[in-house]
Amino acid sequence: MSGADLNPCVNPNVSLGIDEACFSIVNLYHIPAIFYSIAWEAYWGEGPETAILPPQSNKSIVVSTQYPLHIWYKVDEYDGDVPVGIKCHTTYTFKEHGSYGWNISAEHVCSDIYVLREPTETYLPIFAAFMIYILVAILWTTSKVIIRVIRGKLSPDNIHDDLDMLQEAESTTHAVIRTTKTSTRIRSVDTFRGICVLLMIFVNTGGGKYVIFNHSAWFGLTVADLVLPWFAWIMGVTITISKRAELRVITSRVKITLYSLRRAIILILLGLMVNSIHDNSLSTLRFPGVLQLLAVSYFVCSALETLFMKPHSQDTLLQFGRFAMFRDILDSWPQWLIMASIVAIHTLITFLLPVPGCPRGYLGPGGKYDHRGKYENCTAGAAGYIDRLIFGNHTYSKTESPIYGTILRYDPEGLMNTLSAILIVYLGVHAGKILLQYYQCNSRTIRWVLWAVLTGIIAGILCDFTTQDGIIPVSKRMMTLSYVLCCSSLAFLLFAILYLFIDYKQIWSGAPFIYAGTNSIFLYVGHILTKHLFPWAWEVAHPTHTSVLAMNLWSTTLWAIIGYLLYQKDIVITV
Repeated sequence: MSGADLNPCVNPNVSLGIDEACFSIVNLYHIPAIFYSIAWEAYWGEGPETAILPPQSNKSIVVSTQYPLHIWYKVDEYDGDVPVGIKCHTTYTFKEHGSYGWNISAEHVCSDIYVLREPTETYLPIFAAFMIYILVAILWTTSKVIIRVIRGKLSPDNIHDDLDMLQEAESTTHAVIRTTKTSTRIRSVDTFRGICVLLMIFVNTGGGKYVIFNHSAWFGLTVADLVLPWFAWIMGVTITISKRAELRVITSRVKITLYSLRRAIILILLGLMVNSIHDNSLSTLRFPGVLQLLAVSYFVCSALETLFMKPHSQDTLLQFGRFAMFRDILDSWPQWLIMASIVAIHTLITFLLPVPGCPRGYLGPGGKYDHRGKYENCTAGAAGYIDRLIFGNHTYSKTESPIYGTILRYDPEGLMNTLSAILIVYLGVHAGKILLQYYQCNSRTIRWVLWAVLTGIIAGILCDFTTQDGIIPVSKRMMTLSYVLCCSSLAFLLFAILYLFIDYKQIWSGAPFIYAGTNSIFLYVGHILTKHLFPWAWEVAHPTHTSVLAMNLWSTTLWAIIGYLLYQKDIVITV
């Protein structure tokens, strides 16, 4: 079958795929024209040749709708008074399954793109899924209330005589409160962690093939880009809570540090096991990874807290004096000094380390991103250079980018990115200190919101409040400082809201996220091991956003149910 027969823009029996649209170009010139297209995010130079347009003809091609597309054409000969190499540049956002037209001619060099067939509502399945989950939540809550009311009315305990009332009053004076593993946990913390792990599962299983639920190509920020830093941030909150408790019952700080080291080693081994699913060859096994990054950043921050944290504030001036409102910061000045040093080291290496054949401070993806591939061997700048130098082939193996072409090996969880993650975790540690050192809701939430504003403003200044500009642009792939501060800002804000509604106002129990949050590592590793297996996944014959979204949501829901069952059985699996 020829290529034309497989073109869904020409053959009505062939369907467009996910994130595809038809683009019909009418060449009114008497000479051929060359058509180029590239994602706007990658546009710097000429870009790849997409199609050759015969003279006086109409050609239909399939274009991607994932990103705004930068398109242009040129003719290489004279056509009457038309100069050699005439070009027309324009950027357009195509929408899924739409059909578009464009007329090019000497009279209208840059004409407008017009719609031939209206696109489909791409995000309608997300709205429908959201409404279904809301309906299920309402029905679940209503049924629980009805059952509680019915049980209350039919219960024989509602009929009491004087003797029964006397016995009940006597028994309540010696009531025993049942304590479980889950009842002693901070609900907003588990809810935050549950949001992270369920979102992580949804993203890792495909996210319905939506761009917003997949990691950004290099620069920018999507929902998927928030998952890892949020998980690291809330891990920092738990470090504060756990280390404060351990320091009150264990006198040896060395023993606590060794316990943290043991946990970090277990996480690293789990991470290597997860990496070996895709490649178990010792010559190319990827050493860095998500769990490895969490393990190292966890150990550094927990060791710092073990070394410097006081079981309780020992400075009366900080507790009751004029500096009491800053005691969460002043009490931790050694840790902040070390964090500032880590950030300084990371920044100096990023902007001053000489990388062969590359400009200093390069933060781009390399490949065809910069000026027709001028810096194609500079992927990730100093961070990528260090990872390739130290890990060699034991790094992230994906080197083909649909936007930037072939790029060098680098690792999104490499050494430099791990340094960035340490700051994320420690910002979470500080959020935990606010939780422990201040007892009024206003004192806690105001500080969390202020930290959200502060980190957000600094991030905005660094990236010039854009995605690709500024001194340090936002990039999850490199975990730039602006990205770290931006994600931490949103984490502070989200946690303040959760604490207010769950722990203080008690308007919401945190369900269903709280169930997943109590066994987050178990759910994360479990979904990695089973995400290609039935009943979590199956092969979709003709994938669409709707069918893939349904499968990915089902997989996430199934793990949420597993988390609920473990929660009900009071089973908490930790490492």
